[in-house]
Amino acid sequence: MDARAPTHPYWAAIVDQAPRVLGLMDREALSPTSGCGDRTYWAWKFTDFPGARFQESLCVLSFLYRTPGSEYFKNPNLLTWIGRGMEYWCKIQYKDGSFDEAYPFERSLAATAFTGFYVGEGFRMVQDDLPDATRARVKVALRRAGDWLVGHDEHHGFLSNHLAAAAAALMNMHLITRDPRYLERSQYFVNKILSHQSPEGWYDEYGGADPGYQTHGTFYLARIHQLRPEPRLLESIERSMRFLANFIHVDGSLGGEYTSRNTQTYYPAAFEMLQSSLPIASWIAERMRPAVASASAAGLRSVDAYNYYPFLNNLVFAHQAFSDADRDPKPPEGPSEAEGLTWFPAAGLARVRTARYDAYVGTRKGGVVKVFDRQKGALVYNDCGYIGRLEGGGFCSSQYEDGERKVSVTPEVIEVEGAFAAISKPVMNPIKFMAFRAFNLTAGQVPALAFWMKNLLVKTLIYRKKPLSIAFKRRIELGASSVRVTDNLEGPDASKVVELRWEPVFTTIHMGSSRYFVPNELEVAFPESASDEAHALDPRRVAAGVRLERNVTFSSPEGEVVE
Repeated sequence: MDARAPTHPYWAAIVDQAPRVLGLMDREALSPTSGCGDRTYWAWKFTDFPGARFQESLCVLSFLYRTPGSEYFKNPNLLTWIGRGMEYWCKIQYKDGSFDEAYPFERSLAATAFTGFYVGEGFRMVQDDLPDATRARVKVALRRAGDWLVGHDEHHGFLSNHLAAAAAALMNMHLITRDPRYLERSQYFVNKILSHQSPEGWYDEYGGADPGYQTHGTFYLARIHQLRPEPRLLESIERSMRFLANFIHVDGSLGGEYTSRNTQTYYPAAFEMLQSSLPIASWIAERMRPAVASASAAGLRSVDAYNYYPFLNNLVFAHQAFSDADRDPKPPEGPSEAEGLTWFPAAGLARVRTARYDAYVGTRKGGVVKVFDRQKGALVYNDCGYIGRLEGGGFCSSQYEDGERKVSVTPEVIEVEGAFAAISKPVMNPIKFMAFRAFNLTAGQVPALAFWMKNLLVKTLIYRKKPLSIAFKRRIELGASSVRVTDNLEGPDASKVVELRWEPVFTTIHMGSSRYFVPNELEVAFPESASDEAHALDPRRVAAGVRLERNVTFSSPEGEVVE
């Protein structure tokens, strides 16, 4: 099958990105950073350490070298650059086998797992063509990384996508070295993920459900199943896909601020890989191919450098699966199209469908609402709640992850009660950065203290929130052709607020993989003026009690009215 054929939805994107990938790599033979994929480090010299995860470029480059259909196929210069990139990955590895992602001496499970997986995949593609010395060094480095993963785990939170990457990396290391310990440890991580999988189908990400991240984590599990099929794993993946299919929107976007981690990213590979086994995978793959092309879901064209290679490599696996001449897709079988309520109480996620609209509500996030016009296939209302600025420069919001809120959910009415919380939106400054680096370069070189620092950072950036005495009650009335959102705010701590706003789009948690641009943001009704009472609230009125109402009315098939 010709990889260049126009029916291939992923090939052109992969080849088009090749010049950028090579431009980000130091390709000079005698450079001290020869093979480094972190251009900010080696070329601009704006950072003080090389991020290991930029070496994930070796997977897509190895694929281009091995695959007919472009000028990169079997190109000897490309092979030389791939070898240099693999040598550099070996060079920046700590003696204990680990790698850094965010700061020096981090010894990150994520960096070790993700780079171990992608370097391992690339190595398996080109190892027979690499120089003997390079091949030997990469095998040693893969063994060191495997040994480190055998002895280490993720402790600062439960992140299924990180653990899935570790399991997939260890599977590759087992295939390369035939060391049974790596296979056993891979199964350990898989078992851990499956034991935390919700009965509702979602994989745990910091204690909640996040469909965007789930498309990523499910890919590594699908790859493991490809390499070593296991019915129990396939059944788990099927439940995962059946859950997340409910949160694919009519415009091709998915997820967002109503979910645990706010992500709107779509990684297509798992669904292409399993479309011959699972009808739900076939449905998602078919439904979302146009979204990959149009970027209606966050993907390759909208992400930053830190997610660039995971996305580009994911297209590699999606292309390989789609190009399989022997593939026999199952007839697509999506979630029910019936009108009414679909409710996942553990996730705190609800979808209400009528003939005119789909409404998505995140009850654990304070009643965040998205409403899509089903006839126009467009987002018509987005409501992330309230965010305020406190005296002294801090922030507060009604939107944060909390599974303890008082919630009532029926097909006609959804109610969410809770309180505002003080939240943090920290950024680095020179003094903070110098203090952080001083720790990294001294006590942070001790692994136990480095792990302590990681736990502290996660607690500060993700988990820390302080309740305020500002009560919040949201009532969402879901009619056949209308949605009404009524909010009641009241509480003495409103006197500590110097500015309070309703906003259609915002987030309050640290999550680098959220807030990538998606086209439906252009349709969101942003405030026209700061003085508009519907958007900018007087905190003094809130202290005494205020009631606010917004309506979405589908008045005719031609349009809707948002008040």
